[in-house]
Amino acid sequence: MKDAIKWSDIVEGREEAFTMLYDLYSDLLYGYGMKIVPDEDVVMDAIQSLYMNIFEKRKHLSVPTSIAAYLCRSLKNILINELQSASVRNTRQLDETLKSDYDFDLELDAEGAMIAGENERERFDIFQAELGKLSHQQREMLYLRYYKGLEIGEIAEILAVSKRTVYNTTNNALTRLRENPVLARYFGEAALLYLLTIGKLYII
Repeated sequence: MKDAIKWSDIVEGREEAFTMLYDLYSDLLYGYGMKIVPDEDVVMDAIQSLYMNIFEKRKHLSVPTSIAAYLCRSLKNILINELQSASVRNTRQLDETLKSDYDFDLELDAEGAMIAGENERERFDIFQAELGKLSHQQREMLYLRYYKGLEIGEIAEILAVSKRTVYNTTNNALTRLRENPVLARYFGEAALLYLLTIGKLYII
């Protein structure tokens, strides 16, 4: 994702720069945050905290290589801290829905997909099932790479791993999806293109 904001404008505290920062990245952050913590109030509070922290500490922040990666990594840290704190407090607010770790569930919207016919529904259900068999890291990388359009280097920065790890893990996930006999039989080599298109339409 290409950055369209001058970080110097953020450091100088220009209102229009912060407005643009919110407008450009709020959807990315919301979607990503909800995959980590499936609680809208918690995610929205975390996003607000993130922007407040940036404003308050702006003069001491280093220039990020990628603003998108910096924001996602920072939001993730806030949410993980919230998960860990909630686990210690054992609060009712996050009880049942949250864990001390996150699962990164890629749940497709079957109702919104407006599936035509039983065959289409079968492939949709199989794709969902195959996504569920992937590791949470594989799902997270696929989400950031194909559903949110981040570059390999940005994903590596967010997850604090090497670019090679992102490349290998992503390829292993795609290979596993391609190996499903029903999906492979119907789609062949074009399977992933179709499936990822569905993902873009029906995954936040």
